[in-house]
Amino acid sequence: MALTDEEKEQVRYHLGYLGVSPAASIQLGIPRPVQTLFLVEQALANLREVAVPRVRSILGVLEGIEDKLICAQDRLAAERLGNMTLRGVKPGESEADGLEHEYTRWAGRLADILGVPFYPGSRRFGNTAGRAGSIPVTNG
Repeated sequence: MALTDEEKEQVRYHLGYLGVSPAASIQLGIPRPVQTLFLVEQALANLREVAVPRVRSILGVLEGIEDKLICAQDRLAAERLGNMTLRGVKPGESEADGLEHEYTRWAGRLADILGVPFYPGSRRFGNTAGRAGSIPVTNG
């Protein structure tokens, strides 16, 4: 079963793409270019049926990480609670930083399975935007 329109929107969101139509995005009074969106749309149109469950699974992981990021906001004020330290968090790094790292890792896996880049203008991925994934090659 192919991805639903809602799932396709989740893919775009988790790769940092805009949630508006390209013409509705204005920058300096002119339509903002969304050069790489056509790659995502083409990849979604050409997604193999056998890959759909994996894409859905990765979307579930990304949604879960985002939920944890929201919950982690309540713990940003505390650096330490008694002798307890958080596993997997490097010194000087917050729980949210660790979750952001995991989010980027899993978004990269989504980009890889689709063969597309992150949206280059996304603040979510910082200096990695536009570098994830590769352009799919078709014989046609």
